[in-house]
Amino acid sequence: MIRLTIKKGVQTIQEVCEHCQCKVRDLTIDDIMVKPKALAGVTVRDTKGNEVTRTTPREKCYCDHCSHD
Repeated sequence: MIRLTIKKGVQTIQEVCEHCQCKVRDLTIDDIMVKPKALAGVTVRDTKGNEVTRTTPREKCYCDHCSHD
């Protein structure tokens, strides 16, 4: 899961555990960019100029302490 926090104008994006909600790692906007299927004819680029090709959401994320079957 992704957590967006804005405090005093500073934005942070974190990947958090689906089970316990603890922080797993910090993310950048490039990590979460997804090209909507409605924009099929449009080229979407990340901050480095690379074309964004991902059209599906990120996989679920779990921390090392949670068990998940």
